[in-house]
Amino acid sequence: MKISSDVENTYVIEEEWDQLIAKHRIRSDIWALLELHNELNVTQITHYVEQGKTTVARHLKLMKNEGLLLCRTPENVIKGRIPPKIYRINPKFKKAEEEEENFYKKVINHYRKTGYNISKLLSYLDPLLNLLESKLDDPEKVKDIYDEYLSFIPAPVVFYFDKKRAEALMDIHAEYILKLQKLAMEEDLNTEEAFVYFDISLPLAALFELKKKIIMKK
Repeated sequence: MKISSDVENTYVIEEEWDQLIAKHRIRSDIWALLELHNELNVTQITHYVEQGKTTVARHLKLMKNEGLLLCRTPENVIKGRIPPKIYRINPKFKKAEEEEENFYKKVINHYRKTGYNISKLLSYLDPLLNLLESKLDDPEKVKDIYDEYLSFIPAPVVFYFDKKRAEALMDIHAEYILKLQKLAMEEDLNTEEAFVYFDISLPLAALFELKKKIIMKK
């Protein structure tokens, strides 16, 4: 899918959207953050990515020029201060992505993007666990860390089902997802205090067999 836009400037994109995002790893991080938070400024994005503010600002500007992102100036500006530009994903692009005709390409893009986002989110968990582990000899400190970051988060679980039970799970899951969507779409959602929920079911045995077949063909 190629994208084009006439927002603020007239430009035509001749590259696939995923190629534009993949030009630099930081772009994938920025994209994932904006999908999660909807809107962020340069300083906020810099807090999350492992790059300096100048580098982040440069990539944001390039992504805006390429039509991937839009930016705006906040309405409430403190007098005497330069207002930070606030970035979001170009809704025209998002609409074009959703209207992609090839169903299987949509599936591939969705799973690749989801896989990247999950791996990135889990990478944030490791430093927290390391910090908690380093304070095990200090009961008060380790309790403070646990209470602040982990006490109100359900512990991750893994279940193994056969095909029959997996089909029953999908019926339960469909109703569950509807409730989650309703909860996540409430108007007073505070994106500055974002929590991320994800779940996934995989046909493990089939994937193992597929991997063996691919290895044997090499």
